[in-house]
Amino acid sequence: MAAFNLTSLLESLPNSTDWEQSLLDLKTLLTSLSPSVLRNVTQNLSYHVIFDLLNTDNKEVLELCCQVLEKLLDASGPSVVFQSYREDILKGLNHPQTMVRCLCLRQMISASEEVVDELLPHKEVLQKTVGLLSDDIQVANLATKILVNLGMTSQGLAALFSNQMIHCIEQVLNISDIIRFRVYEMLIQICKLSLAALENTHNSGLLQQVLNEVYREDILIQLNAIEMLSDLTMVDHGLIYLDQQGIVGKLESMMEDLESNPYGNLLLPGLTKFFGGVARFHPKEVCSSNKTFVNSVFEGLTSGDQTQRSLSVQTVGFIGESVEGKMALDKLGNVMIHGVKSIGSMVRDAPSELRIMALETTSRITRLQIAEQTDELLKLTEKWFSLLTNNPFETLMSVVRLPFPDLRCAGHRILESLALQPWGQTLMNKYPGFTEFLLDRSTEKTKETKESKFSIIKTIAEAPTAVGVFGQPYIVQVKAMALQGPFFVQTQSEVAFEGE
Repeated sequence: MAAFNLTSLLESLPNSTDWEQSLLDLKTLLTSLSPSVLRNVTQNLSYHVIFDLLNTDNKEVLELCCQVLEKLLDASGPSVVFQSYREDILKGLNHPQTMVRCLCLRQMISASEEVVDELLPHKEVLQKTVGLLSDDIQVANLATKILVNLGMTSQGLAALFSNQMIHCIEQVLNISDIIRFRVYEMLIQICKLSLAALENTHNSGLLQQVLNEVYREDILIQLNAIEMLSDLTMVDHGLIYLDQQGIVGKLESMMEDLESNPYGNLLLPGLTKFFGGVARFHPKEVCSSNKTFVNSVFEGLTSGDQTQRSLSVQTVGFIGESVEGKMALDKLGNVMIHGVKSIGSMVRDAPSELRIMALETTSRITRLQIAEQTDELLKLTEKWFSLLTNNPFETLMSVVRLPFPDLRCAGHRILESLALQPWGQTLMNKYPGFTEFLLDRSTEKTKETKESKFSIIKTIAEAPTAVGVFGQPYIVQVKAMALQGPFFVQTQSEVAFEGE
């Protein structure tokens, strides 16, 4: 019946005297069908008539066309879409209205994720997608996602960096500075995917153009280039490549010359972010040899500029997440001690967004996996936690009692870090009311906070030293709670008594 009604409505569209009402009826029918029914009834239908209606100047009709087409195309699946409607998709990519271009690009995203091999032969469609990087930002973001998805497979990389596609990319690069950096951002995202993706981007000559921007005299262009290359340091193969290309050395020189550079204050945040990424992999080398970077990070913790404080506190957490990073930070001596106290003051009374960052950093620098727990490192994490405030555990418990889920979750993550370590478990056990708080499910009202608090319970249940700290009876209760999961609700049986 549903198939008959749908077919009837589609066939009546060309002769309709009221397209808007006909499309509204079609939309209503489609909305009433379950996804599985819709998938079945659309198998033998043709949507060319609705694509033809996209040529209308009536905005209401156009919006309804897009809504109806999206439901029908999603139900059909990307394989059917590119077998049957490739020409319609290509026309849609050239449509003057943004909503139509976005509709077609969303279908291409599905294809690039599910059936990329069926998308690759359609060179014209791919070339047009590259051209849409110069469109408005909503369209450009969708086009970027498709092209980045191509970079996930060897066949996709071959298509993406074919001579024709490189030529298309170069044409877009020459449109304007804003568009050029939009393309660069896409290229960096592709490079981060894998070493093969980076090598393909390098061999195309396009990545060299990004690197060249660092040497430009235009300060804004330099800033944007450094910001983008900072993202490339987040992956091992990206950092190695930048070092081989001399970019790390170039930026080290820029960092050392900041005081004499009239634009030093502008360059500082970008360079700090870049070397924060480098320090993730080489904390000892960066922290011992790049004093300008270290000073800028720790001075930034007390800066009056909230952006600089945010960057600095995140950088400390980024470095201190690994064991090597913790040891490198510890070697800074008083610099790190004062830094931890500054982070503690943010945990206590900074604005909400900065406070969450400080809590996240505290979680990172105090976390030690069981396999990493040496006496030296356990003493170090305990020392840093104790330096945060005069009564750090009380401060932490005041955070997890606040009526703000994002702050509570960040506080729970610190408790989870402490729950991995014997000294943290001891603090928990000694704090009045904590053991009851942990087993009380009523403290959390949201999905996120229930899950983050459950992570603490699960950690204690699995920690090998927990029984010795909390005692067997309590750990039995914790393990039972861990088995029940984060959303368990205790059911209460009711017994009715018949009275006189």
